[in-house]
Amino acid sequence: MSEPAPGAPEDAPGADDAALRARRTVGAFVVATATVIWWPAFTVGAWGRVFFEQILMLWAAATAALLVLLLKQGGPRPPWPLLASLALPSLWVVAELVTPPGEGAVSTVLRIFGAVVTVIGLPAMLWVLLTTVRHDLVEAVPLRGWIGAALIVATVAGFSLVLGWLHPYYLQCEDFLISGNSTPPGCTPGG
Repeated sequence: MSEPAPGAPEDAPGADDAALRARRTVGAFVVATATVIWWPAFTVGAWGRVFFEQILMLWAAATAALLVLLLKQGGPRPPWPLLASLALPSLWVVAELVTPPGEGAVSTVLRIFGAVVTVIGLPAMLWVLLTTVRHDLVEAVPLRGWIGAALIVATVAGFSLVLGWLHPYYLQCEDFLISGNSTPPGCTPGG
């Protein structure tokens, strides 16, 4: 039996170590996912769109994840709908390549599809990878733990979106320019 951690109750059973490790892993997943999702959500708030490099970042990560999962040896494979979801960013890239550039209805639909796939796809892709690498987490973490994790990520994404909308109140145009971004509509000129 392992020794309880400093500050842990003396009667904490050693069998709870696996559950504690699972909760810590999910906690790390939540922090990593929130770190990845804030920027696309912010850009939707500030500029009204997800930038192409964010969609292509998701494409690169999802394609690598799909290849890793298809080539992995041993352990359970995710169900085909989850594997197919990792192919959605590639579907977007192909659709963009075969569609003439412009501002028509197809371009608008593709832009919306790319934004939705990015904002929803990033957390989903990370969850697929996490539960594939640590398939024990699905059983070790109760449903309320996964719901809590999803709510935290959604809350960070929501606040990031709102912070994007509210950028004129706490950021100046120069803040965007100096960071290498264009200025969003309505930015506050420097003083």
